[in-house]
Amino acid sequence: MTKGIYFYVDTAADDNGYHFLHRQGCKHMPDKKDALFIGTLYTLNQGLTIARMNFKKVKPCIKCCIRYSATRMSANVQPVRHFPR
Repeated sequence: MTKGIYFYVDTAADDNGYHFLHRQGCKHMPDKKDALFIGTLYTLNQGLTIARMNFKKVKPCIKCCIRYSATRMSANVQPVRHFPR
């Protein structure tokens, strides 16, 4: 069975109105008072789905979410740097 991943959302939006989704242990995650725990999930897509139920605009953190997902892709596939709104 796959081990769950703790996901958090930054409650403070950036200049464009986006909130960032982080995995536990991310160096770019805000302080505990500015982060909302959204659950123990198994995939990035699950994390984005739950986060978007609470916040209109959510992007995964490039350092902890995209990098983690990119290791599972083959060498010739490039990760997408944009996500639908």
